[in-house]
Amino acid sequence: MKNQLVSFRWSNLALLPALITSSLAANAATFQKDEDQFINIGVASRISYSSISDAAPNGKDRSNDFTVEEARLYTNGKVHKNVGFEFNLARNSSDNQVEILDAHLGLELNNYFNIWIGRFLPPASRASASAPAYPPSFDFPITEQAPNQFGGRDDGASIWGGTENQALKYQVGAFKGRRGTSNQADNLSYAAKVQYNFWDAEPGFYNLASYDGSKSILSVGSSIRYQKDGAGTLANPGDYRYWNIDGRLEKPLEDGAVVGAEASYYDYDNDDTNDLTAPQGKGYFILGSYTFPQVIGIGKIQPKFVYQKFDNNSSGVDTKRYDLGASYLINGSSNTRIDVFGFKQTADNTRDVDGFKVLFHVAHFF
Repeated sequence: MKNQLVSFRWSNLALLPALITSSLAANAATFQKDEDQFINIGVASRISYSSISDAAPNGKDRSNDFTVEEARLYTNGKVHKNVGFEFNLARNSSDNQVEILDAHLGLELNNYFNIWIGRFLPPASRASASAPAYPPSFDFPITEQAPNQFGGRDDGASIWGGTENQALKYQVGAFKGRRGTSNQADNLSYAAKVQYNFWDAEPGFYNLASYDGSKSILSVGSSIRYQKDGAGTLANPGDYRYWNIDGRLEKPLEDGAVVGAEASYYDYDNDDTNDLTAPQGKGYFILGSYTFPQVIGIGKIQPKFVYQKFDNNSSGVDTKRYDLGASYLINGSSNTRIDVFGFKQTADNTRDVDGFKVLFHVAHFF
Protein backbone atom coordinates (compact mmCIF):
# COMPACT_ATOMS: atom_id res chain seq x y z
CA MET A 1 0.00 0.00 0.00
CA LYS A 2 2.83 2.39 0.77
CA ASN A 3 4.19 1.79 -2.75
CA GLN A 4 0.78 2.70 -4.15
CA LEU A 5 0.85 6.00 -2.27
CA VAL A 6 4.30 6.77 -3.62
CA SER A 7 3.03 6.09 -7.14
CA PHE A 8 0.32 8.72 -6.64
CA ARG A 9 3.04 11.30 -6.11
CA TRP A 10 4.85 10.19 -9.24
CA SER A 11 1.60 10.29 -11.18
CA ASN A 12 1.25 14.00 -10.49
CA LEU A 13 3.89 14.51 -13.17
CA ALA A 14 1.38 13.42 -15.70
CA LEU A 15 -0.08 16.83 -16.44
CA LEU A 16 1.31 20.03 -17.97
CA PRO A 17 0.60 22.33 -20.73
CA ALA A 18 -2.86 23.87 -20.90
CA LEU A 19 -1.51 26.70 -18.81
CA ILE A 20 0.77 27.55 -21.72
CA THR A 21 -2.13 28.29 -24.06
CA SER A 22 -3.91 30.50 -21.57
CA SER A 23 -0.70 32.27 -20.63
CA LEU A 24 0.07 33.16 -24.23
CA ALA A 25 -3.38 34.67 -24.60
CA ALA A 26 -3.32 36.61 -21.34
CA ASN A 27 0.25 37.91 -21.05
CA ALA A 28 2.97 39.47 -23.12
CA ALA A 29 5.80 37.14 -24.13
CA THR A 30 8.88 37.00 -21.93
CA PHE A 31 11.08 37.81 -24.94
CA GLN A 32 9.52 39.02 -28.19
CA LYS A 33 11.05 39.98 -31.52
CA ASP A 34 7.70 40.52 -33.21
CA GLU A 35 4.18 39.07 -33.02
CA ASP A 36 5.29 35.94 -34.87
CA GLN A 37 8.61 35.33 -33.06
CA PHE A 38 8.72 35.10 -29.29
CA ILE A 39 9.61 32.90 -26.33
CA ASN A 40 7.93 32.42 -22.96
CA ILE A 41 9.64 31.19 -19.81
CA GLY A 42 7.76 29.70 -16.89
CA VAL A 43 8.26 27.73 -13.69
CA ALA A 44 6.15 25.29 -11.72
CA SER A 45 6.56 23.60 -8.38
CA ARG A 46 4.47 21.39 -6.15
CA ILE A 47 5.68 20.91 -2.57
CA SER A 48 3.80 18.94 0.06
CA TYR A 49 3.65 17.88 3.67
CA SER A 50 1.83 14.61 4.32
CA SER A 51 1.00 12.47 7.33
CA ILE A 52 -0.18 8.94 6.55
CA SER A 53 -1.35 6.27 8.95
CA ASP A 54 1.03 3.35 9.65
CA ALA A 55 3.54 4.76 7.13
CA ALA A 56 6.39 5.58 9.53
CA PRO A 57 9.51 3.37 9.29
CA ASN A 58 8.34 1.30 12.27
CA GLY A 59 5.12 0.45 10.40
CA LYS A 60 2.78 1.51 13.19
CA ASP A 61 3.06 5.30 13.58
CA ARG A 62 1.98 8.06 11.24
CA SER A 63 4.54 9.30 8.76
CA ASN A 64 5.67 12.93 8.55
CA ASP A 65 7.06 13.75 5.12
CA PHE A 66 8.02 16.92 3.29
CA THR A 67 8.24 16.20 -0.42
CA VAL A 68 9.26 18.20 -3.50
CA GLU A 69 6.79 16.52 -5.82
CA GLU A 70 7.56 18.70 -8.80
CA ALA A 71 10.12 21.22 -10.00
CA ARG A 72 9.82 22.35 -13.63
CA LEU A 73 11.17 24.87 -16.09
CA TYR A 74 9.02 25.69 -19.12
CA THR A 75 9.89 27.33 -22.43
CA ASN A 76 7.57 27.74 -25.39
CA GLY A 77 6.96 30.15 -28.25
CA LYS A 78 7.07 30.60 -32.00
CA VAL A 79 9.74 31.06 -34.65
CA HIS A 80 7.17 31.75 -37.38
CA LYS A 81 3.49 32.58 -37.51
CA ASN A 82 2.75 28.91 -38.15
CA VAL A 83 5.68 27.19 -36.41
CA GLY A 84 5.60 26.76 -32.64
CA PHE A 85 7.77 24.92 -30.15
CA GLU A 86 7.79 23.73 -26.57
CA PHE A 87 10.78 22.49 -24.53
CA ASN A 88 10.26 21.72 -20.84
CA LEU A 89 12.48 20.20 -18.17
CA ALA A 90 11.35 18.49 -14.98
CA ARG A 91 12.80 16.66 -12.02
CA ASN A 92 12.05 12.96 -12.17
CA SER A 93 11.15 11.98 -8.61
CA SER A 94 12.05 8.33 -9.24
CA ASP A 95 15.79 9.09 -9.51
CA ASN A 96 15.98 12.80 -8.62
CA GLN A 97 17.42 13.61 -12.06
CA VAL A 98 16.38 16.41 -14.43
CA GLU A 99 14.93 15.09 -17.68
CA ILE A 100 13.23 16.36 -20.82
CA LEU A 101 9.51 16.48 -20.12
CA ASP A 102 8.20 18.00 -23.38
CA ALA A 103 10.05 18.61 -26.64
CA HIS A 104 7.81 19.14 -29.62
CA LEU A 105 7.60 21.25 -32.74
CA GLY A 106 4.28 22.28 -34.21
CA LEU A 107 2.97 23.26 -37.61
CA GLU A 108 0.01 25.33 -36.43
CA LEU A 109 -2.01 26.32 -39.48
CA ASN A 110 -5.60 27.12 -38.48
CA ASN A 111 -8.54 26.02 -36.35
CA TYR A 112 -9.14 22.95 -38.49
CA PHE A 113 -5.76 21.24 -38.96
CA ASN A 114 -2.47 21.34 -37.09
CA ILE A 115 0.44 18.94 -36.56
CA TRP A 116 2.65 18.33 -33.51
CA ILE A 117 5.68 16.05 -33.55
CA GLY A 118 8.03 15.20 -30.71
CA ARG A 119 7.42 14.46 -27.03
CA PHE A 120 4.13 15.53 -25.46
CA LEU A 121 0.95 14.18 -23.87
CA PRO A 122 -0.89 11.79 -26.19
CA PRO A 123 -4.62 12.32 -26.69
CA ALA A 124 -6.15 11.16 -23.42
CA SER A 125 -8.75 11.87 -20.78
CA ARG A 126 -9.51 15.42 -19.66
CA ALA A 127 -7.85 14.84 -16.28
CA SER A 128 -4.66 13.60 -17.95
CA ALA A 129 -4.49 16.48 -20.42
CA SER A 130 -5.55 19.43 -18.26
CA ALA A 131 -3.38 22.05 -16.63
CA PRO A 132 0.21 21.30 -15.55
CA ALA A 133 0.33 19.45 -12.28
CA TYR A 134 -3.09 20.79 -11.37
CA PRO A 135 -5.48 17.88 -11.75
CA PRO A 136 -9.17 18.43 -10.97
CA SER A 137 -8.72 16.24 -7.89
CA PHE A 138 -6.26 17.12 -5.11
CA ASP A 139 -3.82 14.39 -6.16
CA PHE A 140 -3.70 12.89 -9.63
CA PRO A 141 -6.59 10.39 -9.94
CA ILE A 142 -5.75 6.77 -9.10
CA THR A 143 -8.11 5.78 -11.92
CA GLU A 144 -5.62 7.14 -14.49
CA GLN A 145 -3.79 3.88 -15.25
CA ALA A 146 -2.80 4.20 -18.93
CA PRO A 147 0.92 3.38 -19.38
CA ASN A 148 3.13 6.23 -20.58
CA GLN A 149 6.71 7.44 -20.42
CA PHE A 150 8.05 10.04 -17.96
CA GLY A 151 5.39 12.51 -16.87
CA GLY A 152 2.72 10.81 -18.96
CA ARG A 153 4.43 11.87 -22.17
CA ASP A 154 5.36 9.83 -25.23
CA ASP A 155 7.29 10.39 -28.46
CA GLY A 156 5.14 10.61 -31.56
CA ALA A 157 3.00 12.82 -33.77
CA SER A 158 -0.56 14.07 -33.69
CA ILE A 159 -2.92 15.96 -35.97
CA TRP A 160 -5.50 18.07 -34.20
CA GLY A 161 -8.05 20.80 -34.77
CA GLY A 162 -11.77 21.40 -34.70
CA THR A 163 -14.61 23.47 -36.01
CA GLU A 164 -14.31 27.19 -36.65
CA ASN A 165 -15.68 28.10 -33.23
CA GLN A 166 -13.70 25.26 -31.55
CA ALA A 167 -16.84 23.85 -29.94
CA LEU A 168 -15.88 20.48 -31.44
CA LYS A 169 -12.23 19.41 -31.16
CA TYR A 170 -10.37 16.30 -32.29
CA GLN A 171 -6.91 14.76 -31.82
CA VAL A 172 -5.46 11.70 -33.59
CA GLY A 173 -1.90 10.48 -33.09
CA ALA A 174 0.66 7.69 -33.31
CA PHE A 175 3.27 7.18 -30.57
CA LYS A 176 6.03 4.83 -29.47
CA GLY A 177 4.08 3.26 -26.66
CA ARG A 178 5.63 0.08 -25.28
CA ARG A 179 8.99 -0.92 -26.73
CA GLY A 180 10.66 -4.30 -26.37
CA THR A 181 9.31 -7.10 -24.14
CA SER A 182 5.89 -7.95 -25.59
CA ASN A 183 6.20 -5.59 -28.58
CA GLN A 184 8.92 -7.29 -30.61
CA ALA A 185 7.43 -6.09 -33.92
CA ASP A 186 7.82 -2.43 -32.89
CA ASN A 187 4.12 -1.69 -33.33
CA LEU A 188 3.01 1.91 -32.76
CA SER A 189 0.51 3.02 -30.16
CA TYR A 190 -2.49 4.88 -31.61
CA ALA A 191 -4.56 7.40 -29.66
CA ALA A 192 -7.52 9.61 -30.45
CA LYS A 193 -9.80 12.03 -28.65
CA VAL A 194 -12.93 14.02 -29.42
CA GLN A 195 -14.49 16.74 -27.27
CA TYR A 196 -17.54 18.96 -27.50
CA ASN A 197 -18.19 22.17 -25.53
CA PHE A 198 -21.83 23.23 -25.24
CA TRP A 199 -21.02 26.58 -23.62
CA ASP A 200 -17.71 28.43 -23.94
CA ALA A 201 -15.04 26.91 -26.15
CA GLU A 202 -11.62 25.69 -24.99
CA PRO A 203 -9.29 26.38 -27.96
CA GLY A 204 -5.97 24.63 -28.44
CA PHE A 205 -4.59 21.16 -27.89
CA TYR A 206 -5.02 21.22 -24.10
CA ASN A 207 -7.71 22.30 -21.65
CA LEU A 208 -7.34 23.98 -18.30
CA ALA A 209 -8.35 22.02 -15.21
CA SER A 210 -10.22 25.13 -14.02
CA TYR A 211 -10.94 28.56 -15.47
CA ASP A 212 -11.73 30.07 -12.06
CA GLY A 213 -14.96 31.60 -13.30
CA SER A 214 -13.56 33.26 -16.43
CA LYS A 215 -15.56 30.81 -18.60
CA SER A 216 -18.76 28.79 -18.44
CA ILE A 217 -17.82 25.20 -19.26
CA LEU A 218 -20.08 22.29 -20.12
CA SER A 219 -17.88 19.77 -21.88
CA VAL A 220 -18.03 16.07 -22.77
CA GLY A 221 -15.19 14.09 -24.29
CA SER A 222 -13.95 10.62 -25.05
CA SER A 223 -10.53 9.12 -25.79
CA ILE A 224 -9.28 5.75 -27.04
CA ARG A 225 -5.90 4.04 -27.33
CA TYR A 226 -4.69 0.85 -29.00
CA GLN A 227 -1.34 -0.90 -29.42
CA LYS A 228 -0.85 -4.36 -30.87
CA ASP A 229 1.33 -6.40 -28.50
CA GLY A 230 1.30 -3.44 -26.13
CA ALA A 231 0.81 -5.58 -23.02
CA GLY A 232 2.01 -8.82 -21.51
CA THR A 233 5.45 -10.39 -21.77
CA LEU A 234 7.76 -11.72 -24.45
CA ALA A 235 6.32 -15.20 -23.95
CA ASN A 236 2.74 -14.03 -23.54
CA PRO A 237 2.09 -10.83 -25.55
CA GLY A 238 -1.30 -9.19 -25.78
CA ASP A 239 -2.93 -6.15 -27.34
CA TYR A 240 -3.52 -3.09 -25.20
CA ARG A 241 -6.82 -1.17 -25.40
CA TYR A 242 -8.17 1.75 -23.43
CA TRP A 243 -11.18 4.03 -23.62
CA ASN A 244 -12.66 6.72 -21.43
CA ILE A 245 -15.52 9.20 -21.32
CA ASP A 246 -15.52 12.35 -19.20
CA GLY A 247 -17.43 15.54 -18.52
CA ARG A 248 -16.74 18.91 -16.91
CA LEU A 249 -19.13 21.58 -15.62
CA GLU A 250 -17.90 24.95 -14.39
CA LYS A 251 -20.33 27.83 -13.91
CA PRO A 252 -19.66 31.32 -12.50
CA LEU A 253 -22.62 32.66 -10.52
CA GLU A 254 -23.90 36.22 -10.37
CA ASP A 255 -22.44 36.83 -6.91
CA GLY A 256 -18.92 35.83 -8.08
CA ALA A 257 -18.99 32.27 -6.76
CA VAL A 258 -18.04 29.37 -9.03
CA VAL A 259 -19.62 25.90 -9.04
CA GLY A 260 -17.57 23.04 -10.45
CA ALA A 261 -18.11 19.33 -11.09
CA GLU A 262 -16.30 16.65 -13.05
CA ALA A 263 -16.57 12.92 -13.71
CA SER A 264 -14.62 10.40 -15.74
CA TYR A 265 -14.99 6.69 -16.51
CA TYR A 266 -12.14 4.41 -17.68
CA ASP A 267 -11.94 0.94 -19.20
CA TYR A 268 -8.55 -0.79 -19.63
CA ASP A 269 -7.91 -4.09 -21.45
CA ASN A 270 -4.54 -5.90 -21.57
CA ASP A 271 -5.82 -9.00 -23.39
CA ASP A 272 -6.01 -10.98 -20.13
CA THR A 273 -2.20 -11.09 -19.84
CA ASN A 274 -2.18 -10.14 -16.13
CA ASP A 275 0.27 -7.34 -16.93
CA LEU A 276 0.55 -5.34 -13.70
CA THR A 277 2.36 -2.45 -15.44
CA ALA A 278 -0.58 -2.00 -17.80
CA PRO A 279 -3.41 -3.35 -15.67
CA GLN A 280 -6.77 -4.49 -16.93
CA GLY A 281 -9.75 -3.04 -15.13
CA LYS A 282 -12.35 -0.32 -14.80
CA GLY A 283 -12.54 2.83 -12.75
CA TYR A 284 -14.12 6.20 -12.31
CA PHE A 285 -13.94 9.38 -10.27
CA ILE A 286 -16.41 12.14 -9.44
CA LEU A 287 -15.75 15.49 -7.82
CA GLY A 288 -17.54 18.66 -6.83
CA SER A 289 -16.30 22.09 -5.81
CA TYR A 290 -17.61 25.51 -4.82
CA THR A 291 -15.51 28.66 -4.82
CA PHE A 292 -16.79 31.31 -2.42
CA PRO A 293 -16.98 34.82 -3.91
CA GLN A 294 -15.51 36.56 -0.87
CA VAL A 295 -11.81 37.43 -0.86
CA ILE A 296 -10.22 36.49 2.44
CA GLY A 297 -6.74 37.92 2.81
CA ILE A 298 -5.08 37.36 -0.57
CA GLY A 299 -7.33 34.60 -1.89
CA LYS A 300 -10.59 32.70 -2.09
CA ILE A 301 -11.70 29.47 -0.39
CA GLN A 302 -12.71 26.49 -2.53
CA PRO A 303 -14.08 23.42 -0.69
CA LYS A 304 -13.84 20.24 -2.74
CA PHE A 305 -14.62 16.54 -2.47
CA VAL A 306 -13.47 13.61 -4.62
CA TYR A 307 -14.53 9.96 -4.77
CA GLN A 308 -12.57 7.43 -6.82
CA LYS A 309 -12.76 3.69 -7.45
CA PHE A 310 -10.55 1.39 -9.50
CA ASP A 311 -11.17 -2.35 -9.94
CA ASN A 312 -7.84 -3.90 -10.96
CA ASN A 313 -8.58 -7.21 -12.66
CA SER A 314 -4.88 -7.98 -13.14
CA SER A 315 -4.00 -7.84 -9.45
CA GLY A 316 -7.47 -8.67 -8.15
CA VAL A 317 -7.37 -5.60 -5.88
CA ASP A 318 -10.27 -3.13 -5.87
CA THR A 319 -9.38 0.29 -4.45
CA LYS A 320 -11.57 3.15 -3.24
CA ARG A 321 -10.46 6.60 -2.17
CA TYR A 322 -12.26 9.55 -0.62
CA ASP A 323 -10.77 13.08 -0.49
CA LEU A 324 -12.27 16.03 1.36
CA GLY A 325 -10.71 19.43 1.90
CA ALA A 326 -10.32 22.94 0.53
CA SER A 327 -8.06 25.01 -1.68
CA TYR A 328 -6.94 28.55 -0.95
CA LEU A 329 -6.78 30.21 -4.37
CA ILE A 330 -4.26 33.04 -4.11
CA ASN A 331 -5.56 36.00 -6.11
CA GLY A 332 -8.45 33.71 -7.06
CA SER A 333 -6.22 31.53 -9.27
CA SER A 334 -5.92 27.75 -9.28
CA ASN A 335 -2.37 28.19 -10.62
CA THR A 336 -1.19 29.56 -7.26
CA ARG A 337 -2.93 27.77 -4.45
CA ILE A 338 -2.63 25.86 -1.20
CA ASP A 339 -4.58 22.61 -0.79
CA VAL A 340 -5.41 21.22 2.64
CA PHE A 341 -7.23 17.88 2.62
CA GLY A 342 -7.67 14.53 4.20
CA PHE A 343 -8.17 11.21 2.45
CA LYS A 344 -9.09 7.64 3.22
CA GLN A 345 -8.22 4.71 1.00
CA THR A 346 -9.50 1.16 1.20
CA ALA A 347 -8.26 -1.81 -0.80
CA ASP A 348 -8.94 -5.54 -0.76
CA ASN A 349 -6.87 -7.58 1.69
CA THR A 350 -5.00 -4.56 3.07
CA ARG A 351 -5.44 -2.20 5.99
CA ASP A 352 -7.35 1.01 5.41
CA VAL A 353 -5.12 4.04 4.96
CA ASP A 354 -6.00 7.55 6.03
CA GLY A 355 -3.87 10.59 5.40
CA PHE A 356 -3.62 14.35 5.74
CA LYS A 357 -1.85 16.50 3.21
CA VAL A 358 -0.93 20.13 2.57
CA LEU A 359 0.14 21.08 -0.94
CA PHE A 360 1.57 24.38 -2.17
CA HIS A 361 1.28 24.80 -5.96
CA VAL A 362 2.84 27.48 -8.13
CA ALA A 363 2.77 27.61 -11.94
CA HIS A 364 3.69 30.91 -13.53
CA PHE A 365 4.87 32.33 -16.85
CA PHE A 366 6.90 35.53 -16.72
